[in-house]
Amino acid sequence: MGTAPETIVPTPARNLPANVPPERMVDFDMFNPPHIDQGAQEAWKHLQDPGTRDLVWTPHNGGHWIATRGSLIQQMFTDFEHFSSECPFLPREAGEQYSFIPTSMDPPEQRPYRRILNASVGPHTIDRIGDDIRETARALIGDIRTTGSCDFTKEYAEVFPIKIFLMIVDLPLSDAPKLKYIGDQMTRPDGSMSMGEAIDLFFEYLSPFIDARTENPGDDAISTVVQSQVNGRPITKDEALKICGLLLLAGLDTVVNFLSFTMHFLATHPEERRALVADPQLIPTATEELLRRFGLVSDARLIKKDITIDGVDLKAGDMVASPTMLYGLDDRKNKCPMDVDFGREEIDHITFGHGVHHCAGAHLARVEIQTTLEEWLGQIPEFEVADPSRVGFQSGIVSSMTSVPLQWTTD
Repeated sequence: MGTAPETIVPTPARNLPANVPPERMVDFDMFNPPHIDQGAQEAWKHLQDPGTRDLVWTPHNGGHWIATRGSLIQQMFTDFEHFSSECPFLPREAGEQYSFIPTSMDPPEQRPYRRILNASVGPHTIDRIGDDIRETARALIGDIRTTGSCDFTKEYAEVFPIKIFLMIVDLPLSDAPKLKYIGDQMTRPDGSMSMGEAIDLFFEYLSPFIDARTENPGDDAISTVVQSQVNGRPITKDEALKICGLLLLAGLDTVVNFLSFTMHFLATHPEERRALVADPQLIPTATEELLRRFGLVSDARLIKKDITIDGVDLKAGDMVASPTMLYGLDDRKNKCPMDVDFGREEIDHITFGHGVHHCAGAHLARVEIQTTLEEWLGQIPEFEVADPSRVGFQSGIVSSMTSVPLQWTTD
């Protein structure tokens, strides 16, 4: 990818915090970054253009730092004494309203809640429904295949993982559109509601289900949560709401968006696609390479104690974006990072987070991605983008594609 010096635009130093050197300022709005038309990852990758520092400052979204390189991003995920998760979203006013747990907690407070998450959506839970996951994907793709075209985003990516997730938590599939809209207002807000209002809507929706499963538990993830203990005592309803709210947000958004980036890449890169068709055993490694290349998430951290990094003084109360997507795109971590190479010997990414906040649903995500690739390529090995002008990208806490129109020849 060529450099674009015009991307990093110095901004006037009006109201510049005293600890921000003017040369660190960039004109970068994470919800509407320059060059988003090139792709979400491509837009963020410009923050690693030659001459851009490892730590920069943007006046957008309340003013905050951005870590642009992998080692610094990784440090922010492990040094929770300086970089706190208590305000994990930008802008700060949204992050302060974010109350899901344990992602808004630091160790040691976070640990017992993380164990509950692991019990509800960990590998042992997901492996029990492996056959259901595969059959769901196979049937959905079988129905799509006969049509010769689809908007992959709308007809598969926003259907398959959500259907699986709602199966895991035993919630009505008919509620998916409403829940997806609310979740989108947290990760890619359109201004129709605040973070607090969106979270309240999630809690209002979940409350009767939590009450019912407390009285009559089943074998679903919500029942697992409400039957759990925290430090030897029963979990409270407020805690259960905050954990189940996190499950709901994660299950309705992240894999949904990743699948669209993956299928768009395969539709526009026939050589790589045909390699997977010819040798499906490549798919697990290909999944990791695609996860590296098409990371989605830009978390944030609140500075709890003053610290000097990359020659800059970060002050307690400052906010910093720690985009996990930029770790995998850093040429200091991966050679030729914008290239997708299914033969890459060492694939280094933290797309699922790092350290104590590594995504509890990572195993489920990998199963869904690999199953989709196996079943789609098995039934629809040849396909292409039908209308590139309809392809769209969005950036935010979780980046997305708005449409991936595909077409193929039916039998």
